Order: sequence, then C-alpha cells, then structure tokens
Amino acid sequence: MERITGCMANEVLGRRAPVAMPFLAGMTEQMQEALLGRGSRVEDYAYEVPETGKSGCLEVEYFPLFAPGGRIFAGAAIVSDITEKKLAKTLQAESEHRFESMANFSPVMLWMAGTDGLCNFFNQTWLDFSGRTLEQEWGVGWSEMIHAEDFQFCMDTYLESFSRRKKFEMEYRLKRKDGEYRWILDRGTPRFGPDGTFAGYIGSCVDITERKQLENDLKQAVKVRDEFLSIASHELKTPLTSLNLQLGILDHVLKEGADAEVLAKRVRAVSELSHRQLSRLGRLIEDLLDVSKATGGKLVLDRQDTDLGGLVSSVLEQVAAQAKNSGCSLAFQPPETPVHGSWDRSRIEQVVVNLLANAFKYACGKPITVRVTTEGPFALLEVADQGPGIPPEERERIFEKFHRATASKSLGGLGLGLFIVKQIVERHHGTISVQSAAGEGAVFLVRLPLR
Repeated sequence: MERITGCMANEVLGRRAPVAMPFLAGMTEQMQEALLGRGSRVEDYAYEVPETGKSGCLEVEYFPLFAPGGRIFAGAAIVSDITEKKLAKTLQAESEHRFESMANFSPVMLWMAGTDGLCNFFNQTWLDFSGRTLEQEWGVGWSEMIHAEDFQFCMDTYLESFSRRKKFEMEYRLKRKDGEYRWILDRGTPRFGPDGTFAGYIGSCVDITERKQLENDLKQAVKVRDEFLSIASHELKTPLTSLNLQLGILDHVLKEGADAEVLAKRVRAVSELSHRQLSRLGRLIEDLLDVSKATGGKLVLDRQDTDLGGLVSSVLEQVAAQAKNSGCSLAFQPPETPVHGSWDRSRIEQVVVNLLANAFKYACGKPITVRVTTEGPFALLEVADQGPGIPPEERERIFEKFHRATASKSLGGLGLGLFIVKQIVERHHGTISVQSAAGEGAVFLVRLPLR
C-alpha cells in the first residue's frame, strides 16, 4: 500500500480511513458493507494522491473478518494497482481497433481463426463479397459457399496445414453474393504470441477469376498456335513435295534418254503442275502475310472507284476452271444497274475469291449462286452454296484466325480465308455474316458502304 499510494504506514495508522486516505472516500459504502458482514468488489477505480503525485487505477475487494464464534471484529480490503494491466488492455483494444479498421478498408478479403481452427473474424471486404453476416460466416459457416467440387480439397488442405502449423496456399471456387462462383487464391499463415505459443491462423483471399481466364485463354492460344504450325507445315510441304516428285520423274526421264516427243510431253506436264503448285504455295504465303498485316493493323487500302458487278463477273471468269474441277456450277445474278463504290479493288477481289474457294470446298459438287445488289447506303454481295450447312456453334468461330471447321480438316487449308475476308470487309467499314441451316447450305452476305 505504501508503494501504491506513496503514503507511509506511520502516517495513516490510527486515523480514520476516509481522512487518512481521501482518495478512497468514494468507497465508504463498501467499507461499511464489509463491517456489516457483506463483501464487495470495486473494479477499475481511478485514484490520485496529490501529496505524493501517485495516480492510477485500482481494483479493491472488501470483506469482513470474523472472530471465533462468528462475531465480526473488523473489515479488510485487498487493493491491487491495475494501472499497467488497464493500459495494456487499452493498448490491445486500440491495436485491435486499428487492425479491424485497416482490415475493413483493405481491398483483399481477410480472415482469422482461433486455436480450435474455427474462424472468428472476417473483414468487411469478405462480407461484401459473400453478402452474408459475420455470424453466418463464423466457425465453419464460410465453407458453405465453397463449390461442391472443391470442398474436399479445400478442407483437407486447411486441416492438414492447421495440424502441422504450416503456411498454405490453395485455389478454389467460392460463391459470390450474386450466385456466381469466383476463383479464389487463399493464403493462410499461423500466428504466434510473444511467448511463442500458437494463437491461430490469419489469411487473405484474392479473386483470381480473371487471371484464371487469362491462363485458360493463353493455354488455348498456345494449343491453336501449335495446331496451326502443324497444319501450316503440312500445307506448305505438300506443293513442295509434289514439285520435288515431278522434278525427280523428269530427272529419271532425262537419264533414260527418252526421245524428244516423250521428253517434251513430260516437261509440259511438269511445267503445268509446277505452276499450279507454285500458285498454291504463293496463295498460302500471301494468306500468312495478310494475317500478319491485319493483326498488326497494317492492312492498307488503295481505294478507287470500283464497279462491284463488273469485278465479281471478272473473278467468276478467273475461277471457272476451279469451279469445273470441283464439280460446281456457277450462277451469277448481276445488279440491275451498276453498283459503284470507293473500295480497294484487289482486296475486294480477294474477298470474292476466298468466299468462292470456301464454297467450292463445301458445296460437294452442287450449284453456287453469286448475287450483287444494293440495300439503302450499302452494296450487297451474296455467295450461296448448297453444302451441308454450318452448325450454330460454328457460325461465329469460322471467322476466327486459324479456325478450321471439323469437316475442313480433311480438306486442307490454313483456316485463314474467312478471317482475312472479315478483316478486309471491316477495314472497308462493312460487315460480313452467314445464314445457314443444317443440310440447307450456307449464304455469306457482305455489306459494303457505298460511300
């Protein structure tokens, strides 16, 4: 008591307590109760002794003292200075308040668990994500929102790490308040007190759905790239292999010393085939160059006044032999009046050629119809075939780079023709679409602005 108050015993002994220690005057009632036989307790009692400069906070317990026979002969008090304890408690409360404030303003979802493994804290970011109350998430309530396919893995990882007091990192799908499952990256680490005793876990969760989508897109892109490289390698080797074979046959004929007529016949055959194969190789290389230009935004147009009907008629004459080889007949429905526009003639020719080449591939020897007309401020180009049609799920994908429909994988090609067509049309501020039904062929419709 001397140390707590700074008052010496010889200064207060024999004097009335409220007078000798006025800082205890506020507890006179408890002293009276003790003398009457009733104990009491006063917690968090602030005191100050002006004479000694001592001050702080007390915890006092009053109780009666009994003589043999049960008679009360005195009252006693146990006084404890809890100033440091209260300060520590206040600092802890302030620290917890600061942590909770920072946690609730954090853009990351945070959680804490006690030594029993049950979660006892979730920050506001988590609650905003889940749309649930803190009481609903406490304990293991949060696990109700885990995707059923990820639940066992998530629980096994958590419990195994918890039992070994080690860090963990796991990915799982967690239901958001709008019902959508989002991919979560959850990292947890054990907490320890100042004395090294285990105090539970603290963890953070980040929504990585977009990252997972990018990873999947990248994997798909790599797969498409590898498939394209395989296809391109095959397609580019095919004409070279044919050329090499024909030159080998020609070498053999020369070595055998064939007469002039046989030799001339063989040279003509090799020349014709070589031109066809070189033309095919050139188209493949041009396609690759056009894709590079389109992807890099370098597809430049040389606009000039162009008669679309005349252009299409000219292209049909050029591909007549190709149509005959495919067994397809070509029907052209020209416009009633000339359709003129400011377009890149060579690029629009490329559009018509690629659409016809695509039709030859799928028309299976059936007729192909080409029509040119106008609709308001647009010129319309239609290429219709009577092939097997295009499934609904393929109608948008056929215009993607390197995409080859299942049926076309046995027909060759790089899967670039329609992609290039779309890039050219859109570069002209036009549109291309396809109408198709199973077993009823396909109609490709190009709209080009007249101005």
